Amino acid sequence: MGWNINNDKPNIDPTAPFRDANRGERLQRVLANGGIASRRKCEEMITDGKVKVNGIRIDFLPAWVDSKIDKITIADHKLNLHSESVYLMYYKPRGVVCTMSDPEGRPCIGDIVSVGSGGSGPRIFPIGRLDMESQGLLLLTNDNVLANELTHPRHGMSKTYEVTVRGKVSEETLSKLQKGIYLADSHTKHDSNRGGKRANIDGIEIVRHDRDRTLLKIKLKEGRNRQIRRMLAVVGHPVKRLRRTHIGEVALKGLRPGQWRNLTPQEVNVLQNSIRRP
Repeated sequence: MGWNINNDKPNIDPTAPFRDANRGERLQRVLANGGIASRRKCEEMITDGKVKVNGIRIDFLPAWVDSKIDKITIADHKLNLHSESVYLMYYKPRGVVCTMSDPEGRPCIGDIVSVGSGGSGPRIFPIGRLDMESQGLLLLTNDNVLANELTHPRHGMSKTYEVTVRGKVSEETLSKLQKGIYLADSHTKHDSNRGGKRANIDGIEIVRHDRDRTLLKIKLKEGRNRQIRRMLAVVGHPVKRLRRTHIGEVALKGLRPGQWRNLTPQEVNVLQNSIRRP
């Protein structure tokens, strides 16, 4: 606390209440849990001076707030951190980017899926990703806590795919895939069985053979970039079509490509219960 020479009254730091850990939660955590952005991005917003609490600019970390009583704004727009939770199922078609906006102007989820009239609803975001050429089940929510839990490796959330590949997959190749395939990391240039880090499949079976292609059912708990496509390319069976059918026990149903719907209460319970299991 300093003193003003002109009137001998103390200069009180208006940010002082937000430097007290007894006030509540860290500001960046409140923002992230409210679905504003990732925690790191929220930290950047704060240090860039874009966040105000009760009209006071907060540009330092850590900062502490009580989300029940404090009015939080970003770029002078008031946040509704207590909006109703939204859980959506979306059948992503091929050619759509798994982001809510795209600087390159490509079709993205945000062009198709919206909540509320005129985009006035809560900010939603995808839980995980599918690459642009893949299709199938994608979940979206504004529940940042559930999204983080579902994507955290400690829960090992399984995902099931129907994958059509070129050529007839032999039992020998199936065995190689079950044992794992080494994929390139930052120190390895090319995917192979000799370098990089081994990527694993948690379940794989042949559904049927055609003359020049094979339909596989694959289950993963890992989530490496384009993992299925890269593993199958190593063993000489490029992917022709990839569709995700399940996330955990929640199945893609009742939708055609490009359509979306609210999850049922039972589906939400299945997801929530899956992260509570020891």
